[in-house]
Amino acid sequence: MDQFFLKFSIPPSTVSFQHGDQVILTGSCFSDEISTKLRNAGHSIYSNPHGTIFHPSMLAFNLMDCLNEQPDERFFERDGRFYTWNASTLISAPSAEELQNKLLAVKAELKQRLINAKLLIVTFGTAWGYELNETNEIVANCHKMPAQLFTKFLSSPYELVQDWILAIEQLRSINPDLHIVFTVSPVRHSKDGLVENNLSKARLLEAVHQLVLEENTSYFPSYELVIDVLRDYRFFKEDRVHPTGEAIDFVWKQFETTYCQPATIELNRSVEKVNKLAQHRSNQQEEAHQASILSKKAELSEKNPEIYWEHSMG
Repeated sequence: MDQFFLKFSIPPSTVSFQHGDQVILTGSCFSDEISTKLRNAGHSIYSNPHGTIFHPSMLAFNLMDCLNEQPDERFFERDGRFYTWNASTLISAPSAEELQNKLLAVKAELKQRLINAKLLIVTFGTAWGYELNETNEIVANCHKMPAQLFTKFLSSPYELVQDWILAIEQLRSINPDLHIVFTVSPVRHSKDGLVENNLSKARLLEAVHQLVLEENTSYFPSYELVIDVLRDYRFFKEDRVHPTGEAIDFVWKQFETTYCQPATIELNRSVEKVNKLAQHRSNQQEEAHQASILSKKAELSEKNPEIYWEHSMG
């Protein structure tokens, strides 16, 4: 089978993480997929606190915005609920005051986690963005509001790099040791058009390769792994734009090899095995099945107390 794939090796990173290290992920829906893998392997993560966001400039803005802890003023109301242009529809509330409190809590937690994080994984989704005509400011999400409220634009690599250089400087001010992993989502934004999608991805790739010239940053080639190594529609779902579970597993294994030591990978497998058992409906009595799972968790945790179990052990 190997002859059907391009040979592509990723050099091990100079930085690695293990169980107990704080990992933050932000960006496109591909970040959500890797977050699930990390969580299932027992790692402590914080993923997309503002929801799934695709444009690099909004990702940079939200990271910097959490550092000043100032109230959000970009609210609007739709159908009896309040939203912010700085986040996805994941964050909303029945009143402006409740939304403000929710956002301030997100900012405070994100800042604290950034201070303590070992790794920040950033996935760029698209260079196409939308400006709110009223303010000429970029939005994270159009929230299904009327199209005439926005102007669509395509960011240049230079603009993306400038936004992120500023963000990196501010992040370094609170956590000098933070390692930032940049990656580009392999998900095709086909609604923009295939030519337009490729133009967008080219700009994202140019931007990240400028950014990884900065100290303590690296590039993980998730885009190349799916588009160039797998490069077959059998590795995409029926919509032909989102990678299948098999493709995501492949990328996850490559990510582990790049950023984890062999002992960490071995522990990943052990935790995944227990979590798989927890998700499996046993033909045995439910109580006995649960007791067996708790016993396995306790045994692993006794030797590795840094494992994070998503669901309580008690």
